Order: sequence, then C-alpha cells, then structure tokens
Amino acid sequence: MPKKRPISRKIGNHTKEQMKEALQEIESGKKIRAVARDKRIPFSTLQRYAVKVKASKSTENVKLVPNYDVNRVFTDEQEQALTEYYKNCALMFYGLTTKDCRKVAYEMAVINKIKMPQSWIVNQMAGIDWLKSFRKRHNELSLRKPEACSLARATAFNKETVKVFFDNLQEVYKRHSAFADGTRVYNLDETATVTVQKPQKVIGPKGKNIGKVTSGEKGTLVTTCCIISAAGQALPPVLIFPRKNYKDHMIKGAPPGTLGLATPSGWMNSELFVDTIKHFIKNTSSSKENPSILIMDNHESHLCIEALDIAKENGVTILTLHPHTSAKLQPLDVGIYSPFKSYYNAAMESWLLNNPGKGVTIYDLAELIGTAFIRTMTPTNIINAFKKTGIHPFDRNVFTEEDFLPSAVTAFIRTMTPTNIINAFKKTGIHPFDRNVFTEEDFLPSAVTDRPNPNVPQNSLNVSFQDISEIEQNSPTILEKETLLGPSVNSPTFQQEPEHDSRQEPLESQREQPQEPPKPQCSKSKDTSLLSGGFSESEDDAENFSLDDEDSDWCEEDEVEDEIEILTDQKLQLNVLPRVLKEEDYVLEEAPYANSLTTISMLTFPKLISVSRD
Repeated sequence: MPKKRPISRKIGNHTKEQMKEALQEIESGKKIRAVARDKRIPFSTLQRYAVKVKASKSTENVKLVPNYDVNRVFTDEQEQALTEYYKNCALMFYGLTTKDCRKVAYEMAVINKIKMPQSWIVNQMAGIDWLKSFRKRHNELSLRKPEACSLARATAFNKETVKVFFDNLQEVYKRHSAFADGTRVYNLDETATVTVQKPQKVIGPKGKNIGKVTSGEKGTLVTTCCIISAAGQALPPVLIFPRKNYKDHMIKGAPPGTLGLATPSGWMNSELFVDTIKHFIKNTSSSKENPSILIMDNHESHLCIEALDIAKENGVTILTLHPHTSAKLQPLDVGIYSPFKSYYNAAMESWLLNNPGKGVTIYDLAELIGTAFIRTMTPTNIINAFKKTGIHPFDRNVFTEEDFLPSAVTAFIRTMTPTNIINAFKKTGIHPFDRNVFTEEDFLPSAVTDRPNPNVPQNSLNVSFQDISEIEQNSPTILEKETLLGPSVNSPTFQQEPEHDSRQEPLESQREQPQEPPKPQCSKSKDTSLLSGGFSESEDDAENFSLDDEDSDWCEEDEVEDEIEILTDQKLQLNVLPRVLKEEDYVLEEAPYANSLTTISMLTFPKLISVSRD
C-alpha cells in the first residue's frame, strides 16, 4: 500500500508575533501547557523556545521562527531561472514531466556546485518533496495534460510564414477602399460534425467507473462549412451529407438559407466547392463593382480551376493560408469552432435525454447543427475571432515571441539551407569572386569621411602597392634611385608610414628644377586649365608645372600622345591634390591615391592620357 504523505505540516506554522506573545505570558507566570493550548502552538516547541529565552534573558536575541532556509538548496534567483526554463519548454511544446523536472534541478545543483541532500546524489535527481514545495512556492506552474500537436503544425507557424501572409493581406487591402471597414472580408472553413457526441464531465462517486450513453460507437460524418464576415455576420452554412444523392429533408431544422450537398464520402471536394463558391457569391452579392475577400486554407478541394474562375469573374479575391497555420491565423478555428462543438455536444446530449433508446442519425444532425449555430455565431464571437488573428483590424504584430517558440526549435534548420548559404557568399562577392559586387550607392554613406579631400576621384581609392609598382615601371622617370617608403610592394594595402618626413632630406634629383612639358598645339575649341593648383612643394614649382589658359587649346580631332608626361617625375603629397578632372579634360591612369586613413610621404605621379569626348 503506498505511503500517504501529510497534506500539511504541524510544525513551523506560528508567526514571530504569536511566539513573542506566548513567551511574554509565560514570563508573567502562566503555565507553558496552558499557553500552548491557548495559542495553538505545540507544547514541545513552546517549551524549547522558553528555554532559549531564559538562557539569553531576552527575546531580542532569540530567533522566534524556524530557520528553514538553512536547508534550502536553491536561492530565489536560481528557482526563478528554473521556473522560466520549465515554462519555456512547455511553450515550445517540449514540456518536461515531473521526473524530468527533478533531473534538471539535480543537474543545475551539480553544475553550480550547490550543497544538496545525499538522496539527490544517490538517485541523481531531486526529491519528490522538493518538487512539491517548489510548486507551492511558484503558483504559476501546474501539472497539465498537453494536447497532441504534429511536428509540421508546430514548426510551420513561424515569423517568415506569418510575415508573408500579412504582406499578402496588406496588398489585397490596398486594392479597394471597401475592404477597410471589414464588411467585405470573409473566412471560410469546414468542420466535422458526427452522430456520436463527445461526453462532457459529470459528477459521480469516487472509485467507480462512470460511463455516458452515446448514439453509436464510431458515428457518421457530416461536413459543415461555415462562412463568417469581419463585420460580425455569419452566412448560412453548407452541409455535405454522406449520400450519393441529396434530398431536401436532410436539412430539416437547419438555419434558413442552408445549402445541402451530398457526396459518398461526406467530405468537401472540388465539384462541391464550385457550388459553395456560388452560394457565397449569392449571399454576399459579390461583383467586380462590389468586390470581396475570401480567406481560407489551401486544401486541394479549394484549388479548383472552375471555382477560382467563377470567383475572379465575380470580384472575389481568394487569399489562402500557409499549410498548418490555420490554428492561429484562421478566425473560425481561433474563436468559433471550439464553442460550436461544445454547444453541438450539449444539444446532442439533450436530444438523447428526450429520446431514450434512440440513436442520432444524419437526418437529425441538421436540427442539432442549427441549435449550436445560432448560439455560437454571435457578432461578439466573430469580431473577436478576426481581431485575435490580426486580420481585422489589421495588425501584423498581434503575435508575440511566445507564439513563435514552437518553431524556434527548427529555426536553425530552416535558415541554414544550401540556397541561403550560397546566396550569402554570392552577395558579398567572396564566391564567386566579384570585386564589383558593390555599386556606387553602397559607398555613398562613407563618401563624407573616406576622402581627405572632396576633389579626389572616387575610383582612385584603395590602390595596392603592386599597382603602384607596375605604374612606376611603365612610367619613365628621371629619379632612378627613388623608392617608396613604408611596407614592401607585395603588401596588398597601404600601411601607415612613420612620422618621419622624407621632404626634410630631399634627394639630389629632387632638387633639380623639372623641365616644362611641351604644350600641344591645337587651333580649335579652348578648354579650361588642366591643373588648378601646384603639385610641387613651392609656389615657384607650381607655376612651372601649370598650363596657361590662353595657350592650352585642345581639340577633338587631335589626340595627345603618350609622350606628353606631366609631373611624372614629381612627388605628390596626399594633402595636396588636384581638382576632379572632367571627361573633357584628362583623367589619371590608375592614380595611386590612398584612402583617408593612410599616409604616404611621396608618390610618383603617373602620366596623363587623353579622353575622348563622345
């Protein structure tokens, strides 16, 4: 026989004030047993505290309540962390059993090196007493029986699919102004109504098996298709009976305007959905002048070409839901079908009580469905169902992070697909290799600070030492012994030079006055001066290397040959830069300018080439 554990303990139930009053009465001359009986404190407990007070000669030096925290395993913060862990596991649809919770508590104590009872170490889990006390301290936790949920349904409702649905819904809302008030927004869905009800809970004696009479073992299926509007209205339902031919007496007692259909299986199919769409158009007066939105799931019976053509011709925009998301996004599933099934089962039980010994048939279901339909399809229920899904009023942020927790388990798997990984490398230009993957617009935010001078051409940045080396080899120079200061020419990028200024000790060749380059002769259209500022270290040098506006005439017919070399042998300091050359002027041939964060003492300026003015 299992051991019965006490529901409540008899020790430690007194407060500090009660114990203090009891001790004061003992000091006044009353017997301990009489005081214990009056204050409802155990005699042994009161006697123990009286001895402690007598020894210390004051109640201020004695702790008047038990110190149970001395044997406590976890602190308040650690228990709160455990509580959040248990709650998150349950919200992710991977809830822990009582045994799993005890194992997690033990593992937490081991990892944090917390002192624990010896029984925890022997059993490698926390004790059952600890779990009971833990649940009492945290009333937000309870032992519940979860509903079964398939893996597809748990992982399909994620942020990506919800975002796509609301993007499509927003696009549809923008098509017509009549969709704003919700009077033209509808939801369609089917549910199963069978001839065997689900018994409700009843009161009976303990220890006995209690049964409930039903009309059959398995029951016969009749499909009920409901259509509701975001304005709080419900259209007459569609009933599909498991018969080859439909008879009018099958819908006796159903709501007025109910459409009756028949199929051998009793389920919705493509042929019957055509009649359902016509029933919807008839009751909503949908047309191209009076359009409407119909939201439904993407079951194969709903994707009938004939039904879709009829809907398109009559101004009906069909918006389908992502698979396995109807439990959260479909108003009928969210706020209508649950109370509908409850009222339907109650109506069937009432029918069985009024007709003892008789079973429910498919010909009796229409009346039961009509009773539940009227009690369920209230404006309040319908409006709240649309509001809870965020369809109307439109609210794409209606779902919180807790709603997406079940899909968080497979979020990594859904994200790390080969397509996503390959596209990520391709977008950065890493593989396949593409140095031109970024456009000028990508560099616009850095244009303000990346260049020390606004006149520096955009395409002149980030030139490697190897590029400069090739330019120096191809460009004639009179400085045969010049070398670049800083890192080697094999370095891929510019490095910051030391603070030493090479201009303080110029070479002999640098002290020579450069010769004035020959001026090209041209008899046609004048152009502005090629260079607006000096490139040398002094104003005198700058004058020697500038072209006179009146003498520098350039024309389209003549081309300047490569022999024209301007400033080829001069050294250029980065803080002295030419103005931006226009197309009708001349551009630099891979000008080795560095970016704003690098500094080079001297650079050999490349030669200039002509540019056509097409």
